[in-house]
Amino acid sequence: MKLYNLKDHNEQVSFAQAIKQGLGKQQGLFFPLELPAFELTEIDHLLEQDFVTRSSRILSAFIGEEVPEAALKKRVQAAFEFPAPVAKVTEDVSCLELFHGPTLAFK
Repeated sequence: MKLYNLKDHNEQVSFAQAIKQGLGKQQGLFFPLELPAFELTEIDHLLEQDFVTRSSRILSAFIGEEVPEAALKKRVQAAFEFPAPVAKVTEDVSCLELFHGPTLAFK
């Protein structure tokens, strides 16, 4: 996966390099050159999966071959050792509750 610096589009790096480097030139954030596309049937299938499996699959679509999907899933599992339920707010709006974790974060 290639990412580019939002402040300097000529700076392009791999996912691994972006993780190591943190920020780009002029403190720019890295953003994917291309966003993965999911078919509606894939999205329906993702919604049936547990949070870790769903998150791993979505991240894998962004990261590509740089991190094997099984290794990525282990890392996601380690990062989310707390419940992350999706609460229905209205018929069309849901909210991912991340405040159950160790920092009690509200996002």
